[in-house]
Amino acid sequence: MCIVCVSICWIPVVQAAQSGQLFDYIQSVSSYLAPPIASVFLLAVFMKRVNEKGAFWGLMGGLLMGLCRMLPEFCCPFLVCGIHYLHFAIILFFCTSVLVLLVSLCTPPIQEQHVSDF
Repeated sequence: MCIVCVSICWIPVVQAAQSGQLFDYIQSVSSYLAPPIASVFLLAVFMKRVNEKGAFWGLMGGLLMGLCRMLPEFCCPFLVCGIHYLHFAIILFFCTSVLVLLVSLCTPPIQEQHVSDF
């Protein structure tokens, strides 16, 4: 019952964002939240040097950057710049990747016994 009430109250937000297109709304929300997760996952799989601190700060920084773009778009759509949300997702992915790599390279690496080779 509670979820139904929240969904009904959320209808004006969906209508205001992305001109009422539910599919565009869902895609824009996921494009603000998913790129940091994808970036950390791919870097952790393919680079041994990525460590826990790099992954943590990459996720926190990516989430903060995504929220800084998402909240104004839904609260005040006229404030958001003209970058399409899918282009912003690409920018967010690369910014998160750079942040993960910078933090990982500035902190001690994971001990070799904890890293497995595939």
